[in-house]
Amino acid sequence: AGASPAELIAAAYRLWGAESVGRLEGEFAFALWDPDRGCLFLSRDGFGVRPLYYAWRDGAGGELAFASEIKGLFAFPWIARRPSELAITEFLAGIASEAAGTPYEGIWRLPPGHWMRISAEGIDLREYWRLEAGAPLRGEDRELAGELHRRLDRAVQRRLRPGARVGVLLSGGIDSSSMAGLLRNRLGPMEPIEALSLVFPSIPECDESRFLEAVVEYASLRLHRLRGDLLDPLEGIEQMLYRQDGLFLGYNAFLNTALYREGAASGVELAFDGFDGDTVVSHGIERLAELGKGFRWGQLSREARALADGHGFSVGAVWKAHVLRPLIPAPLRSVRQALRRARGVGIPALPSRSLVRTHHLVERLDALQRRHFATAASVRGSHLLRLTAPIVSGLFEGVAKEAGWWGLEPQHPFFDREVVDWCLRLPSEQKYRNGWTRYGLREAVRGLVPEAVRLRRDKSDQSLVLTRLLRERDRKLLLGLFGADREYVAPYVEWRELESAWQRYEAAPQPFDAMILWRAKILALWLRGLASGKGWMVRPPRPKEAAVRN
Repeated sequence: AGASPAELIAAAYRLWGAESVGRLEGEFAFALWDPDRGCLFLSRDGFGVRPLYYAWRDGAGGELAFASEIKGLFAFPWIARRPSELAITEFLAGIASEAAGTPYEGIWRLPPGHWMRISAEGIDLREYWRLEAGAPLRGEDRELAGELHRRLDRAVQRRLRPGARVGVLLSGGIDSSSMAGLLRNRLGPMEPIEALSLVFPSIPECDESRFLEAVVEYASLRLHRLRGDLLDPLEGIEQMLYRQDGLFLGYNAFLNTALYREGAASGVELAFDGFDGDTVVSHGIERLAELGKGFRWGQLSREARALADGHGFSVGAVWKAHVLRPLIPAPLRSVRQALRRARGVGIPALPSRSLVRTHHLVERLDALQRRHFATAASVRGSHLLRLTAPIVSGLFEGVAKEAGWWGLEPQHPFFDREVVDWCLRLPSEQKYRNGWTRYGLREAVRGLVPEAVRLRRDKSDQSLVLTRLLRERDRKLLLGLFGADREYVAPYVEWRELESAWQRYEAAPQPFDAMILWRAKILALWLRGLASGKGWMVRPPRPKEAAVRN
């Protein structure tokens, strides 16, 4: 009792050695020297919530450097700040690097669910855990929902720390709202809980004020309401490049920055959120194709109608997207995809065609697409594929770095191992039923969140925030792409595509073009910093002012 995480890890290692990491709960990344075995032992949690990087130099017995952030490795003169062409290509295409890749040549990340042992015998890298879909669960609705509630509650309990000030990143969606409800139950009625929220009164498609206000009243939270529609996506972007160790795919990271800054100013230490609860629980839409595959036409017709009525779609559109298309045999869909690629359709617009060829980007995308085709009519298969996608750990790393800069510890109870295991094993009808996606979670949080939140069908699209604010706040910076930035980005981008994106964006801003321009600008600033040896390379001061409040 009262032992620190480091003490618990050391004690577990003394008892079980390398096998200890499979017994650890929660999120971690650590390095441990074992004097008895004469080895250095490094490991990282199964979902990659906490980052861990390393570099290796051959010669004279070899030399290893490791750190929780890449910038720490640059203290070693032999580690170069050399950009990875592969990483740039992936970034411009908007796809996550594979588990071990980073934006730099010669620097690697320890993959999630792995350990590494370095000794006189060499380097031993092994996978100790991989998410697998266990046997499907059976039981009554109330029993399954009750167990999901209990597992989420234990996940929250495990992440609390006596005396630590607690906050929750509250959007008004079911995931973050359930965290608020669980925290209130755990902490009791008198313990303060800070709700850190963004509102967008001038962007009504993204504003969730009425839902988050209902949760604040329901769970007795202290609301910190920030004007997200007054933020600048590129303000302080060089500092963010420093914090993120270079390229990052989280286009809405500037929104999290505002929340973490406010949390730090309010004394929050543990920042709970519902990060990617959609992926953990699964919307379960593939159940429609499963019903069709099983020739259960009557039930399929009722479910398709319920989905259409609940979301304002036509029944025909639901059948086409979620029944007929997924039931086309995967080999036929792959042939069609290959023909489209041959005509240049579906190839990422921004990276130069030479980079696309050099790094076999089309082949990689086709392989990924084939995996999606193979699981399109399987709720469990699609669920597992999304949970194990490289983008998940990449986003976790970005959150950990940003929150850590502001002195906060991010907490992601949905990605507790026992929660994920239970959700993955839930039967299909617990994920989608009677027109309701995430049916099992809605039942599990009954009484924990306001009914208006529990029965929400819609969700705001934050890409609309970036699309609008880039134009309002950063038009001059974007124009720099066609001036001083050109020498940095031109070797990597398909220039005509970038110009076309700008012309379309000027005429009628759309998220697709906003993403292209944002990635190009991020790349230009990163490469400019590398070329100068200054800019984001130098540790920036931490601003003291809080974000704009409503």
